[in-house]
Amino acid sequence: MKKIFIAIMALAAFTACSKETSIDTPQGDSIAFGGAFVDNSTKAIYETADKLKGFTVWGNVNNTVSLYGDTGAAVTRGTAELGEAWNCAVSRYWTPSCTYNFTAIANGIAKTVVNGIPTHISYTINPADAADLVYGTTTASTNESCVPTTGVNTAKVVTFTLRHLLSRLQVSFQNLIPGSEYTYKISDVKVTTWDKGVYEIAAQGTKWTQEGTGTTPLSYNSLASLANSAGAVSAGAQLVIPGSSVELSFTYVLSLNGTEIYQKQISKEITATLQEGYSYNVNVQLKAGNQIDFSVSETDGLAEWGNGASSSVVLQ
Repeated sequence: MKKIFIAIMALAAFTACSKETSIDTPQGDSIAFGGAFVDNSTKAIYETADKLKGFTVWGNVNNTVSLYGDTGAAVTRGTAELGEAWNCAVSRYWTPSCTYNFTAIANGIAKTVVNGIPTHISYTINPADAADLVYGTTTASTNESCVPTTGVNTAKVVTFTLRHLLSRLQVSFQNLIPGSEYTYKISDVKVTTWDKGVYEIAAQGTKWTQEGTGTTPLSYNSLASLANSAGAVSAGAQLVIPGSSVELSFTYVLSLNGTEIYQKQISKEITATLQEGYSYNVNVQLKAGNQIDFSVSETDGLAEWGNGASSSVVLQ
């Protein structure tokens, strides 16, 4: 590229009397995004990156110039494979000798943005459709020829390692009554938790705070006939905002050989402190009282014979 610059500048000197002189500068390729990897070590709802269909990207150049504004740019996957370039709604290009900072968020909103980079993320739970909030950052740099030398894969595509910002809460039930005659019907399983939260990216310690005062119930599956088993049976999993208060409620009906004998509604606060990126299992153990046993007491009526009136029977 340096030889090209010298040749062009020499040409410009020889044609100084011309009305118009064109000097070419290096044109960088379009900045492309794709191949997002979701860190699934905690097995939240996005358990593989293949489930991810898009995200919003923010970025800046040299920590000062915003690339995609406060609203970011939508990056959609379409039919592209992981590692290939996905479609970015806003085109930006690599420029020479620059450092780029990028942030990717899926299923959340950038509540505040500074120099093109989100500092706070707002998230709202949708009870009808679990949306896994994932987030990641990466940096890239270019050389004098506008070629990205760091922060990209071999196809010169910016890739992210995204991590979960929510907690995954699974609820399971286990019938501990021996035998097959006693069964439980589990219904109306719900977890009530914050409906909105704000995540402060740079915060130390507690990063999540409640936004507003609202709560929302998240429904789990019902279990029609829960028999005794060696392990617990899952009623499904939901995503909750870490740090939020969580209350579990459900109704159970206990039956003996198919006939109902007892029903009760349970409501209990979950005291565990939920952390981002972790999966939790609440195991509800259902059991009756002790086994009904029978015996005969030596001090009851059979302890000794009582004395009754005597009578004689005369045989003729």
